[in-house]
Order: sequence, then structure tokens, then C-alpha cells
Amino acid sequence: MIRAILALVLTALAAAPLALNPGGLALLTEMLVLLAIAQSWNLLAGYGGLLSLGHHAFVATGAYLLFAVTRDLPVSPYIMVPLSGAGAALLALALTPVLFRLREVYFAIGMWVAAEIIKIVVSRLDYFGSSSGLPLYAARRIDTSWLPASAYWFALALVAGLCLGLWRLQQSPYGLHVHAMRDDETAARSLGVKTRRIKGTIFVLSAAGCGMAGAVGFLGTLYVSPIAAFDINWTVNAIFICVIGGLGAICGPVLGVLLFVLLREGLVDYPGWSQIALGTIAVAVMLTAPQGLSGLLDRLLPRTRTAVRDP
Repeated sequence: MIRAILALVLTALAAAPLALNPGGLALLTEMLVLLAIAQSWNLLAGYGGLLSLGHHAFVATGAYLLFAVTRDLPVSPYIMVPLSGAGAALLALALTPVLFRLREVYFAIGMWVAAEIIKIVVSRLDYFGSSSGLPLYAARRIDTSWLPASAYWFALALVAGLCLGLWRLQQSPYGLHVHAMRDDETAARSLGVKTRRIKGTIFVLSAAGCGMAGAVGFLGTLYVSPIAAFDINWTVNAIFICVIGGLGAICGPVLGVLLFVLLREGLVDYPGWSQIALGTIAVAVMLTAPQGLSGLLDRLLPRTRTAVRDP
């Protein structure tokens, strides 16, 4: 029954470009991109127990790879979306030897410092357009009339893939090792769990998700710049979304994104108030429901949550 409902929802979402106006489609695409970034951050923090304040570096890496490679090589920007994720994963792999020497809050700050360094380097290189950024030169080789719909479908596929991957992780023996490492790394290591390898794998996969989300997000705008791509709000919003929705739960970021966009759009005529409302709700959730809205839903509707976890 649950699988049939999920299939129906996915079918309806896939048909959304045929029914929505350009503004509605752009908003829904943005929501999916935010959800993909939040779900990737949730994989790292909620499942792996690693906090990062610099995941916007991977968002920017994916975006810049798409724009730079399609400018210099006859590669379709659509093909570059998954390749951009691979590039972000390689960046994470290169950062691992240094960052994994740091623990807890020092890892989070170290990731933020790494993101700022990468931002400075990119904004000073002419190859990446310096501080001005790059247009999507490859747009001349594709039918741009389908670009908004294509970006939406890529974002939907990415979110569906991330959610399915997290569900499979929860059901697998490997997921038990991940949970053991998150709950008590020292005890897990004493039982033979290869915690460093697991953390490295989760870090790389999380970076890949953010890289593909960045590529999809900027694909629809036809332009990328350091200010937009390396905006720390990509990471900050993901943190708020996961904290409000619930860390370590698949539906947590989904609930968080819905609330985040609802507040932002509902208070659009009152600049700044959406951030105040979001911060207030985040504090209230942390005090009254530490497991987020998904934990609250678990207590109020236990049967529904059980069905969602075991489709």
C-alpha cells in the first residue's frame, strides 16, 4: 500500500512541469535542490555523526565543474550533472587526510575554513571567471526551452535517489555499523568496526550529493558566480532544515524543507522575519522535541511512522 502511494506521488511530481507555471516550477525545483543538499548533510551529520559548516564548497564545486567543463569540451550539461557529483566527491577525498585529523567541532570549523580557501582560489582564477563568474556557454548546444523542466527532473531524480539510498542504508548490515559508530565511536572500533573507512565513505557520498545538487541548481540559472555558489547559506539552511525536521531520519529534511519554504514565502513581504521565525522555531524544536518534527510525528502517529520506515 505504501509503495503504491509513493509511486503515485512520484508520478504526480514527475508530471509537475506539465501543469505548473514557470514561477511554480522554479520554486519546486529550488525546494528539491535544498532537500538534496539537506539530505546529503543529513547523511553526514545524522547518520555519520560528523558536523560540517562548509558543505557549500561541494555545492560550488559541482556548479563550477558543470560550467567550466561544458565550456571547454563538447560535453552535454546533462551528462555533466553526475560527473559534477564525482568531482565533488574527489575534492572530499582529497580533503580527508587533513580534515579527519580533526574531531567534533574542530572538524566542522576545519571544513568551513577549507570552503573559504577554495572560494578565494576560485574567485581569483581567470579560468573560472574570477569574481564575475561564468555563463553557461553550453546553452547554445541544447534546447533551452526544456532547461527548467530538465533541471526539475534532475532534482527530483537526485532527491529520490538520496532517499532510497538512505532507506537502503537503514536496512543493511552496513547501516548497523554506521549507527554504532555514530553512537559510540570508541566502542564501535573496539568491536572491529572500521570507523575511519565508514566516515570517509559517508563524507565522500555526502559531497557527491551536494555536488550534483549544485550542478542542478545552477543549471537552471544559466550563470554561476563565487558569491552565489559559495554562499554559506547553502550549509546554514541545510542545518536548519535538518535540525527542525529531525537528524538521522529520512523524512526529517522533507518536513524541514516544507516548513522552511512555507515560512519564507509566507513572510516574503516582511524582510528578515522569516529568518527570525525559523530561528525561533528551531530553538523551540530543540527544547521540546530534540528529535525534530519527525520525532514528534513518531510519537503522535507511531503507526504512520512505522509504515514509512518499512514500505
